[in-house]
Amino acid sequence: MLSSHLGNTGNILIAPLDWGLGHATRCMPLIDMLLQKGKRVVIAGNGDSLYLLKEQYPNLTYYELPGYNITYPSGRNASFHALLQTPKILRTIQAENNMTAEIAAREKIGLIISDNRYGVRHHDVKSIFICHQVALQAPTPFQWMNPVFLRLHLQQIKRFDALWIPDEESNSNLSGKLSHGISFPLPAKYIGIQSRFSGYIKQASFIDDLDFDVLAVLSGPEPQRSELEKKLTKQLRALPLKSVLVQGKTAQQTITQDGPLTVISYLNTNDLFSALQKAGAIICRSGYSTVMDLAVLGKKAILIPAEGQTEQEFLAQSLSATGQAVACSQSTLSVKEALTQLEHADGFTLFMPDLTLLEKALADYL
Repeated sequence: MLSSHLGNTGNILIAPLDWGLGHATRCMPLIDMLLQKGKRVVIAGNGDSLYLLKEQYPNLTYYELPGYNITYPSGRNASFHALLQTPKILRTIQAENNMTAEIAAREKIGLIISDNRYGVRHHDVKSIFICHQVALQAPTPFQWMNPVFLRLHLQQIKRFDALWIPDEESNSNLSGKLSHGISFPLPAKYIGIQSRFSGYIKQASFIDDLDFDVLAVLSGPEPQRSELEKKLTKQLRALPLKSVLVQGKTAQQTITQDGPLTVISYLNTNDLFSALQKAGAIICRSGYSTVMDLAVLGKKAILIPAEGQTEQEFLAQSLSATGQAVACSQSTLSVKEALTQLEHADGFTLFMPDLTLLEKALADYL
């Protein structure tokens, strides 16, 4: 039985994971929809993703959760290094669960929506889990472990009341085997492509006055973010093209000029939208939320998966195979060669996101 102050209110807790900004940005259409319906939204998170949401929605209530703080060193052993951090992940999940109980009681939460935070759930409140990578991928030599990873992952997910997958159910999906062809042990719905740029109305931006051909957008955990920045900085400076490099550092916005390269620490949603629309070529990680943004904008890009992040490696390779993007390894990156290959890529077919899928999924709980 639900406690007297939980499960029957219009207060909704949304908690995106802080591995890059993507989990936060793909929650924006959901937050917007809930606010339009007159619901009170409470946000819980940490790090740069929490900063981003505070900037976008300054009037909401925020709570800081413990971070998973997973580190990905460079090299092929990065995924195994992450696996060794399982005890730390489990401790964080327990800490999240304890904090969720406190937040739910204090804010009288009636619905919880967790984007990849396994501990943000409550036994007295309907709790929904958002995830696109249900079938975790093992490194190539160990693909035989994939069924084991899937079973273990589903054991965690089925502690929630429902699973929402930010993708299309049809063959024109983006996530492929990561979230399709799976027998789910809980109610699961595909809620469509979720991008903060869906139907976005551009406002004036200082980007409009910049002259550039190539846009590089960095994200993700250290030290790989910094290592990629060094490589890109060196190679972009050597090109006979004007480029913009966005570092993905949210502490403060700085803009510096380095020959033909403009380095910007951080861009808000409107400025990034302007930059992506203006760029002739885009260089970025192959995180799933980034892929959704590219699809919504109908762009083509050079995708550089973070080493050891098998999901990003799978997405980069599968999208490259269909001609929607060009996949490059961080260790052997040649921007000049990749730009030549990009000229022959088809790019993403412009997705027209169907928010009615999200609307229908929400209707079951509001």
